[in-house]
Amino acid sequence: MTSKQTIGDKIKSLRTSKRLTQSDLAGDDMTKSMLSQIENGRALPSMRSLQILAARLGVDAGYFLEEEQSADLTRLVHDIEALSKHKNYQEVVSAVKPLMDGRLPMTVDAARLMGFYVNACYYTGTEGGEEAIRRAVEIYERFNLYVESAKVQYLAYALLFTQSRYSESLELILRVRDDYVSKKTGNDFLFEIDLHYAESVTLSALGQYDGSRRAALAAIALSREEGVYYLTDHLYRVLSSLALMSGNLEEAGMYLDKAKLFVQFTEDEQSVQLVHLAEIRLANAERRYEEAIVLGQKYQSKGSRYESSCFLQTGIALYHLGRDEEALAALSKVTLPDDAYHPLDRAAVFTSYAYKAKIYARQGKMEEARQQSEIANERVGKYPSSVYTQFIQATYLELHA
Repeated sequence: MTSKQTIGDKIKSLRTSKRLTQSDLAGDDMTKSMLSQIENGRALPSMRSLQILAARLGVDAGYFLEEEQSADLTRLVHDIEALSKHKNYQEVVSAVKPLMDGRLPMTVDAARLMGFYVNACYYTGTEGGEEAIRRAVEIYERFNLYVESAKVQYLAYALLFTQSRYSESLELILRVRDDYVSKKTGNDFLFEIDLHYAESVTLSALGQYDGSRRAALAAIALSREEGVYYLTDHLYRVLSSLALMSGNLEEAGMYLDKAKLFVQFTEDEQSVQLVHLAEIRLANAERRYEEAIVLGQKYQSKGSRYESSCFLQTGIALYHLGRDEEALAALSKVTLPDDAYHPLDRAAVFTSYAYKAKIYARQGKMEEARQQSEIANERVGKYPSSVYTQFIQATYLELHA
């Protein structure tokens, strides 16, 4: 079995054969002292550090972990990684699922493959992610790669989230953070930001909005401190949304402006769409209803995956302008997306029924109004309190007084 000593020996052997000093190889990514400990078998590098060292030494990271590395499996991992980066998750599932019958070896490449598979399971709603996590953890811990073990366990947070098991999701995030802190041999700042972001999202799903805000701010502070700016646009959108729900429109606008700056930098299409949607939502909150409609019309022409949410915001603006038939037409196009797992996202969608109820009541159609309000009230019954559930419940009480 590969050990600390054999990993260190291989690194040192390659370094000396290439006539590199420890300072040359360490570069800016780790200290010379840390590299010395690794070479002498007193410390293990994280997978990220190992990949950096491998790239500088001209080998694959798997070279340090296995006596015999399967070239076919290595190529498959590279292919699957490329599919994941392009968000071709169904292709990832189709390629990896047939291998999950026990044919994969106990190698780090196999563990990496299962990590990509777990992520694809989340996005496609495919079962089997939990078993893949268990097997990947077993492999990583076999090689004492505890940070990588923590990372793959973290993937279970998303699977729990899709099942509305938010308390378990939070417990897992906190447990993984404890394992990471106690066993890490170096800092993986991107993973630490991931943990803060996951904590923020999960706390908001539990209705703990102050805690959610603190976790998002902690992620941004770490990002700024390390100069990595990872997930920054998402984090500022989270903060903007939380401020909007609390009624602090000035703060919501400030955070949204910051999110837009980072979106311009990343040019990520999904982030661009989410920021556009947030702009429409803020326009409605600030009672700029005509502007919200114009923004919505521009947005709909893009054929966005968030088109349903855009119809909701357009319908809300039309309702406030008293354009009832147009509002009903827009609100009738609102549907619950398959990937809407967060209770706030779901509750926001269900406000469409409450708005339709108010329109029907305004038209004197009380039976239809009560029916729509009952649907909305029933569907948010188990959700944490939010501006969305409060609006739905207030509408229900108003129509059933």
